[in-house]
Amino acid sequence: MSAFQRKLDILQFVPFAPSKVSSRQIFENLQNCGHHNIDMRTVQRDLVSLENIGLFGLDVDKRSKPYGWFINANFKKLNVSLMDGNTALAFKVLEQSGATLPNSTLKEMQPYFAKASQVLEQDSESLLTHWLRSVADSQISQPLIPPEIDATSFERLKSAIFFKKQISADIKRIFSGSTDMVWKHYDRVNPMGLVKQDGRQLFVCTFGALHKRRYALPLQFIRNVTVTDEDCQQAFGELENIQTLTAKNKENIQLELRVNNNALFLLHGYRLSDDQVITPSNQADKSRLTATVEDTNKLRAFLRGLGDNIEVIAPQKLRQYFKALSSTLHMTYLGDVDSSS
Repeated sequence: MSAFQRKLDILQFVPFAPSKVSSRQIFENLQNCGHHNIDMRTVQRDLVSLENIGLFGLDVDKRSKPYGWFINANFKKLNVSLMDGNTALAFKVLEQSGATLPNSTLKEMQPYFAKASQVLEQDSESLLTHWLRSVADSQISQPLIPPEIDATSFERLKSAIFFKKQISADIKRIFSGSTDMVWKHYDRVNPMGLVKQDGRQLFVCTFGALHKRRYALPLQFIRNVTVTDEDCQQAFGELENIQTLTAKNKENIQLELRVNNNALFLLHGYRLSDDQVITPSNQADKSRLTATVEDTNKLRAFLRGLGDNIEVIAPQKLRQYFKALSSTLHMTYLGDVDSSS
């Protein structure tokens, strides 16, 4: 096993004070869990190294032999003063993507975020800082300026989720038979979670104790949130989580496309599914692509974005969808634009 794994295992065998453990006991525990090619001296060096790093609360009682190793009873945080560059980079990335963390966690993490910025700024020419400037998680879809979200309501929603409390709030909704959106006040709303989906932030919830349907509401549609003292009356099932709630199961289809050979997603090697197959077409400048995919709105949006680079051959239902769409677009752009309208 690696030295890194060995050190992780060592920390697992060190108790919190006032309990203590000797290096001999740690050595024997390591051997029992698969670290056979080590000796006592290696374990002793690892313990001293971990103590000197200062990030794990590891301490030693040297008042009598054998020395007793323990985790300081007051330890619960990383030692900010000893943060190295790699740790600083990890915290910086977390800070950039941590909007959905609980408020209490974000508050606890602020000293680490500040220290991470300080560490990276101290050596602006380091390889780690260069990495931070050179690598980004970017959306390839059309960038849209997000709607303004009520910051106070957002913080209260996160608190309600964290403490499993119901909320009351004004929620903007559209009702059956109407095309207008209206604000309506709701009490006894059960927060289930937050989801960041394709750049949108959604609040997942249920209403009351008996209504089981889960709703995913854009955060900009929620205002005047109050966290109540009432516990949530609905919760996840044993095998559920926020990911399973937002993963809508659609039927699999056997997709068949005729694709231009110069289509970028082909040239860049992207695949629609693990079983995707590309074969020559009877047209020299095109290929035949088959894949098993879910017929989702996202798939249809992706195919629409490919424009005339593709032709949907099958299934017939999807082909008919694109034929109708093409006909509608053709009629829309058939005449000259009326600048007065």
